[in-house]
Amino acid sequence: MLPTLRVYGTTATISVDPPVSNVTIGDTFNININVTNIVNFTCWELKLYFLKGVLNCTAAVEGPFLKTGGGTFYDKTITNNFNSTHGKLAAYSTLLGNTSVAGSGTILTVTFKAVGVGNTPLHMADTKLGDEKIPPKPIPYTAVDGTVQVVSGVGHDVAITDVIPIKSVVGQGYGCNVTVVTENYGGYAETYNITLRANGTGIAAKLVTVQVSGAATVDFTWNTSGFAYGNYTVSAYAWPVQGETSTGDNTLSDGTVIISHLGDITGDGKCDIQDLARVSGAFGSLRVNDPNDPRCGQYWHTVACPTCPHTPNADITNDAKIDIQDLARTSANFGWHE
Repeated sequence: MLPTLRVYGTTATISVDPPVSNVTIGDTFNININVTNIVNFTCWELKLYFLKGVLNCTAAVEGPFLKTGGGTFYDKTITNNFNSTHGKLAAYSTLLGNTSVAGSGTILTVTFKAVGVGNTPLHMADTKLGDEKIPPKPIPYTAVDGTVQVVSGVGHDVAITDVIPIKSVVGQGYGCNVTVVTENYGGYAETYNITLRANGTGIAAKLVTVQVSGAATVDFTWNTSGFAYGNYTVSAYAWPVQGETSTGDNTLSDGTVIISHLGDITGDGKCDIQDLARVSGAFGSLRVNDPNDPRCGQYWHTVACPTCPHTPNADITNDAKIDIQDLARTSANFGWHE
């Protein structure tokens, strides 16, 4: 845990300059540690903490301000792997001889390299400013930390990476769940719309917010009322965000669904003993939440999984289970054919 920042009632200030730095991953950049409105100033000491997954400290050079009073003794220790989360810079300097300075200026210039996307505070702790007394007495101060934001450098870029209809055949007028995966490849958190389409016709839209280098899973239910019998290519479209220029991956078509007559779960244009047998064989199945569940690769689980390829289609009512309602609807349409 980092030490608590304390603020003292005085006009002297020690601060990170600039207070906010916006850089791109891979950049090397400098920040200054400045003091202002200080008098009788002879020595200083501080520790500067930062997130090591975002920054590495590569150098720390004494600034010119204290040296206006004469020669100094300066030293520093850079520890980029201070603990599991933070890096640390420890530095100090003192004037040599019975002298002091007053005013404002830079006491330290620190060089960082941006190694990861994200935000990190530049937090000063255990800071001491000393006067000309022997031994030096503390000079009260106000400390102002800084912040660094590192972006990827690729600007704004969102994409659709997967479209997964849970069914391959759905009875006309009933529902089909579709999962869409979208990713943010850009350097900024984005909020944008995802539109689900069937043969290019918009079905539904949802608004999502995706963090930098993040992904979101968006679940839709396609109500097939009003759609004619036939084959439909299911696709998703991520509406471009402001500043996005690479839009080739904003659309993805990745699944075909047949809309057929109620009870035709195989999609062969008829409701026969094959359909009835599959619904009966899957009777009692429940949809699981994990599509990678080892018990069944089709989002479902039965004791023996005898009809996995058709189990989702057998959930005619789309209520996440195969029960008497589904069996009754299949039986009622037994014998239908195109």
